[in-house]
Amino acid sequence: MLLAAVLNRLLAQDAAAKAELAQFAGRTIKISLPLVSATLVLMPDGCLAESLAEEAEATLDLPPSFFTRRMQDKTAAARHVRLSGDGELGSRIGHVLSGLRWDAAEELSKLIGDVATQRLVSIAGKVGGVPGAIGSRLVLNLAEYWRDEAPLLAHKRDVNQFCNDVDELRDALARLEKRLQFCEKNI
Repeated sequence: MLLAAVLNRLLAQDAAAKAELAQFAGRTIKISLPLVSATLVLMPDGCLAESLAEEAEATLDLPPSFFTRRMQDKTAAARHVRLSGDGELGSRIGHVLSGLRWDAAEELSKLIGDVATQRLVSIAGKVGGVPGAIGSRLVLNLAEYWRDEAPLLAHKRDVNQFCNDVDELRDALARLEKRLQFCEKNI
């Protein structure tokens, strides 16, 4: 019920998304997130409700890797979504849901008013931008340090070389086994 409530809250701010979902009225979809999973039915008004059905027509499985990728690259994150069942239904619903945005300022203005919200958003933008920029640079510098200075992370070329060496060793072992079998048969 929590997932449906959150999605409906976001849909309330996007009439176009609700209209697009309304064309799938009566269809069921299962959305699996890392901590919560729910089977939802699409209502004629474009909202979502909990479904009593055991099976869904389509399933959207969003693993934790989806959320970590989405912060950096939305198109790369889309490749982490696993669809099953009716692929067309799942991809269309996923596309609509991926366009939903939470307007925190709108929600906040309902609680404290427009003027106070505008001031808070302005202050948060000024203050929040600095730690975000520092944090992203810190992460990049730590990754570079662990890769180059204190080799905790491997270089991509080293990983590729290791994989190639393992492949060569596997092939050599297979050839050796064949030779041993040949020798055993001829003895």
